[in-house]
Amino acid sequence: MSRMPQLRDDLAPRAGDRLSEEAIAAWRSSRLAASLSGDPDDMLVNAFEVRLEPGSVVQPCDLFHRVDDASVLVLGIVVSGLVRVYTTTSQGRQVTVRYVTDGDIFGLPVVLAPDILVEGLVLASQALTPCHILRLSPARLREIAARDVENMWGLFNELARSMVSGHHMLAENLFQPVRARVARHMLDLAERDGSRMVVSASQQDIADAIGSVREVVSRAVLWLRDQGLVRREGPVYVLDDPAGLHGVATRDL
Repeated sequence: MSRMPQLRDDLAPRAGDRLSEEAIAAWRSSRLAASLSGDPDDMLVNAFEVRLEPGSVVQPCDLFHRVDDASVLVLGIVVSGLVRVYTTTSQGRQVTVRYVTDGDIFGLPVVLAPDILVEGLVLASQALTPCHILRLSPARLREIAARDVENMWGLFNELARSMVSGHHMLAENLFQPVRARVARHMLDLAERDGSRMVVSASQQDIADAIGSVREVVSRAVLWLRDQGLVRREGPVYVLDDPAGLHGVATRDL
């Protein structure tokens, strides 16, 4: 039976730091905290908070995971906001693997098994709205998980939810109406431009990406515009309501 590789906790002790009431409440009300035996606040040792502006892609040692360097693996919970977790290929192409929002845990699969992914694969997290993140200690999680079977079952449950989320993402790509796929693809392509989130793709680009035609995509974009979710400004689309777009992208699954 193989042993779990040791993770170095790169977080210095922060005994003088105090977590906000919102961050503590988000952790205590999470499914993972409820499934752990003992005092759930044990997981808050060495935890700290970060706040992200829309479009932010955080650099290594924050929310950026590179699986060939275990010291920067990250475990986090979204206190508030909407984050997309995506992977980037060596050619620079991106694909979204999960959206996480209030109360969701992310980073768990790679923290528990850092050798399961292909060497050099990059997972990154981008804020789609103003985000408040509570970063938890991966080493602390491993310590708590090893205490008893009940804690391991709690982690298995959360991993299963992550897998179902991935299945839903696949269903979105295959079965959803064009309107939902356009909304999803705009979120995937969004980039930060000052305080705005913008998409520089043309309607033809979007049509090619989702397997549709420009005329159909044009009608979907007009509908999104009429709902106040996006608008055209020169060569780009401005995402006025990323959370609203996320709602359209995940509807009717």
